[in-house]
Amino acid sequence: MILKRFLREPLLHFLVAGGLLFGIFTWIHPGAANPTSGKTIVVDKASLLNFLQYRNKAFNAEYFGAQLEAMSFRERQELATQYVEEELLYREAKALGLEEGDDVIRQRLVQKMKFLIDDLTATSGTPTDADLEEYLNKNQSQYVIDPSVTFTHVFADSSVLGDKSARELAERLKVQLNSKRAAFNDAPGFGDRFPFLQNYVERTSDYIASHFGKEFASEIQRLTPSQTQWFGPVQSNYGYHVVLITSRSEGRIPELREIRTQVEEDWLRDRTENARARSLREMAGQYIIERKDIGEKSSK
Repeated sequence: MILKRFLREPLLHFLVAGGLLFGIFTWIHPGAANPTSGKTIVVDKASLLNFLQYRNKAFNAEYFGAQLEAMSFRERQELATQYVEEELLYREAKALGLEEGDDVIRQRLVQKMKFLIDDLTATSGTPTDADLEEYLNKNQSQYVIDPSVTFTHVFADSSVLGDKSARELAERLKVQLNSKRAAFNDAPGFGDRFPFLQNYVERTSDYIASHFGKEFASEIQRLTPSQTQWFGPVQSNYGYHVVLITSRSEGRIPELREIRTQVEEDWLRDRTENARARSLREMAGQYIIERKDIGEKSSK
């Protein structure tokens, strides 16, 4: 009778059920049976080196290994303390599942992977002149130096004088400037004040058009460079101008020595982007990627 009563006790049923659940959980998660399992934090040179690299968002084992070796005993102990603190917080956060569904943490991990890929690429060497020459030849269009002109001008303001009087003033100014054989630096002594610049050095047609208008920019492209021969009047959006064009340069592809720094920066950027794309393709090859409910391809 006592045994039967004992077997009917709810507490016994609870303990048996709990024991079964614990056994199943232990079988599925064998490490969980030991309360200290996964609780060991190893602090050694390898972990500190890894910690240094991630903290600095740069992955160069040789460089940071040298930094670690150069640290005093006290500095290394302080670094170890910082590593342990971060590792404790990281593990406890994971144990609480704080990373699940957290977009900030997700983006942080993505960013770290990008840093890793980019830094591994950056440590693979610098380009040779041959590399840069080849890159320049393949990407000439992005380094084209546009045609440009250098000129100065003397202005007659239509908004003040009216169109006819402004043109007549410009005609007189041209005669005066040519008779005096006025040079480039003499222009400020003549005419009205222009809203923008007086001297334009190696300016492209688009830049000139933005100040004077397209018709003016087109007209001066037909003028012959000279050190003392003034041309005009040339009409702009503001009035009339007497123009002295001292030089003209045709569009061209610069030599590597002229733009080496820019080409090297572009080469390194492209190499990093290509390496990142290649790494992502390799990673994607290890997964089965299913695309569902993202819309059908348009038939238009």
